[in-house]
Amino acid sequence: MSEQNQRKRQRASTPEFQRRVSAASLSAIVNPDPTVLIPSPTFHSPTVESPPAHSPLRLEANLFGTRPVEDIVRVVADFMYTHMKDRTNIEIEGKLGRLVDKKSGQRLSLPVVSETALNDDKFTRFESNMTVQQHAMFNKLFNQRVDETRRPEFRGSRVEYRHTKEIDHFYRINGTRVRVTRNKETGEVLGVITKIKVADLNIYSPRTKLDIRITINEEQPLDMPDTEVHKHLMERHKDRLSYKQDLWSFDLTQVISPEHTVGPVNPYATGPPKTTPATTTHELELEVAHPEIWMAERAKVAANRPNNFHEITHIFLGNLKALAKRAI
Repeated sequence: MSEQNQRKRQRASTPEFQRRVSAASLSAIVNPDPTVLIPSPTFHSPTVESPPAHSPLRLEANLFGTRPVEDIVRVVADFMYTHMKDRTNIEIEGKLGRLVDKKSGQRLSLPVVSETALNDDKFTRFESNMTVQQHAMFNKLFNQRVDETRRPEFRGSRVEYRHTKEIDHFYRINGTRVRVTRNKETGEVLGVITKIKVADLNIYSPRTKLDIRITINEEQPLDMPDTEVHKHLMERHKDRLSYKQDLWSFDLTQVISPEHTVGPVNPYATGPPKTTPATTTHELELEVAHPEIWMAERAKVAANRPNNFHEITHIFLGNLKALAKRAI
């Protein structure tokens, strides 16, 4: 029997769907059910043999040969670029929590199936508090990463751990809200600032338990207030576990705010002063530990020079998304 006849008999004995998959491997990827035939836009000859199973499939990024930037990354990059401009003592944080509908008091529910940035948040509020179980889970997760990055075979950036306990006292001086932070154990003053809000960006994430808020603030240093003249309005106790890697500080904090008086006390009031009850919250924030590096990359963008601004934005958002997806 001739070689040509052998090929014809072999082809005749091969089921049609097998020959179509072999001839059009792309169709097999797009349509995982091999029993349903779909036309291949690229391969037409059923005699073309499929590549070995271990061969990588090479596809163009798209028709134009470039990989488009994800919309959510572009939105965050534009937000950062706009609001980082000409800032001093800048604080950049990403917070995990829940976007809550102000009217219903329930977590926000939008008719979308993937993460989306909000351009109007007047009907929502962001609650940075999480459950004790979620807090404990993240604590365990971070400790595991500390151990993993310390192994001799690990080749990436190590995760460094630090445990701090601080007390914040808040004062109102000449209309300015002043925060004094002290080491809880030694009483050493660690900082005196006023925080000026610059901008927030809320990201709704319906496929995860937690949403994301990105905040930019300025923390302007101030002189130490006279605590004998000015009485603090409230205090906040922070028990914080910080896990640092590269530019980032992953801060896991239990915040206790004792009962405190709201606003100045009227000495002529007949009833008791208005107070806010004590609260305990559990928070997870991703703070940019070295914002000056990100700011320098922004300056390169403005000067039309090669830069890593987008890459830093991508990693920052990627860290937040990875944490949100791991929340129980």
